[in-house]
Amino acid sequence: MTGNLFHRIVVPTDFSECAEEAWALARRIAGAVGSEIVLVHVFVDPPLYGEAPLTPAATWQVFEEARQWVENELDKWTAAARSKGIAARKAVRTGSPPQQIIEVVADEHADLVVIGTHGRGGVSRALLGSVADRVVRMASCPVLTVRKSD
Repeated sequence: MTGNLFHRIVVPTDFSECAEEAWALARRIAGAVGSEIVLVHVFVDPPLYGEAPLTPAATWQVFEEARQWVENELDKWTAAARSKGIAARKAVRTGSPPQQIIEVVADEHADLVVIGTHGRGGVSRALLGSVADRVVRMASCPVLTVRKSD
């Protein structure tokens, strides 16, 4: 951290409402302290089915269309931040979301992660897990979790 409170902020997104809240907060922080933002989306590897209509080629086509949509959305989000004078860029990864987010944090030498959380508890959390919880436990820097405001 050379001169800035947070030199680089990693902001994972799944495009949910709580992720949008995290993105808004990260932009406010970055604007106030002069940080760069790395906006990250992680795809889970697509399953490859062998029977119609979910052939490997059809599954891969859907995956590639989703990837293009994500690339376009991330471009819009980062361009909007840059238009406000905030340094922002995107990263798209494929794999386990918590693991890939932690790798981006390490690769980028991030000083802060701002991540949305759905705030699930009980059985829902046990069954679905929590990307945010895993990032909090594994990150090498502070993690700020953000819930959707009511």
